[in-house]
Amino acid sequence: MRPLLSLAARMSLCVALPAWAPFAAAESVTPWAQEPTAFLGIDLQGNFLEQVEECPSDSVRPTTLCRVASALPNQFEVRGLPYLPISPGYSLIASISDGKVNELVFSGNANSLYLVTEMLTDRFGEPGVQQSHWIKMSSGASYLSEVMSWKGENVAINFQRQESDLGRYAVTISPLSNAPAASTAEASTEVVEPQVSNL
Repeated sequence: MRPLLSLAARMSLCVALPAWAPFAAAESVTPWAQEPTAFLGIDLQGNFLEQVEECPSDSVRPTTLCRVASALPNQFEVRGLPYLPISPGYSLIASISDGKVNELVFSGNANSLYLVTEMLTDRFGEPGVQQSHWIKMSSGASYLSEVMSWKGENVAINFQRQESDLGRYAVTISPLSNAPAASTAEASTEVVEPQVSNL
């Protein structure tokens, strides 16, 4: 009788722990097939200062990419952007460290959100994360804002309305390998919560 009870106990363990259980946690996330290495002609891993020259001092509108220093250190406005099938008035700001891009912020009028969404999904594929958040305005009214995010091995992209100005959107491109060591260490200890500001 005891051998039968022992056999039954062993069989129950087999039922409780199926053969695939140890491998469930090891499932890998699908790679981002359309992860970019450049954005609007700017190599995300290259030396920004070398690849994007200073804009000429004359008032002629540049036809190729060039940079103008902003009031903030290590931040530049990129001019001479290529034509894009969205509403005009878009701009690009680059934040750099040791010559490399830490972050690119592409922004424009929110009246072309659907066109920007189409452009981004065409270039980068469907977002890995898509969430909606409520934004409470100073008037007391609430507004539903959508946030789209992509993240790969080397680049993270976030797209949403700007919280400070709902009339504008922001696409934030962050090369992960270029992030300063200090901020990487901080990121590992902090709980990241989606910000409602980078639809």
